Amino acid sequence: MNFLSPDLHAYFSGRWTFSRTMLGADAVLIGEAEGAAEFMPASPSSLLHYKESGQLRLTADQRVVAFSRRFDYEVAGNLVHVVFADGMQIGQAYQSYRYDAAEQALLPVETHLCILDRYDGSYRLIDTGHFELRTRIDGPHKDYLVHTHFTRQVGQLRAR
Repeated sequence: MNFLSPDLHAYFSGRWTFSRTMLGADAVLIGEAEGAAEFMPASPSSLLHYKESGQLRLTADQRVVAFSRRFDYEVAGNLVHVVFADGMQIGQAYQSYRYDAAEQALLPVETHLCILDRYDGSYRLIDTGHFELRTRIDGPHKDYLVHTHFTRQVGQLRAR
């Protein structure tokens, strides 16, 4: 894969597993999650439907909670626009990213505000089979760092 100008649509397409940690203030572990995700090509051809599901174990009481989430990723060259595809915010913009070749990362173009809380994410493309998503959420109501490590499922390597 050419990380100077990658085909982001091809890079993300396919099935992935992930592990996630949620850290609160002072890096206190809030919870850990594991699950599966898929970026499915859709029409128009620049669109990827993203869906994830998994299990979150909350540190405080060891309770396990099932979760799922969907987003639509619109890939336009080195730009990626993410839109909510479920819940009360369906169809609303979440975040936009621009690929930075020096960082091998998708860096935020704009911040997502949820009332007064700010969501800033970045994707680091490690290699063809791994990437990381780090999301910092801060404001008067939230103070979290969510770190998700994705691993492409076996047999899902992209040849592009």
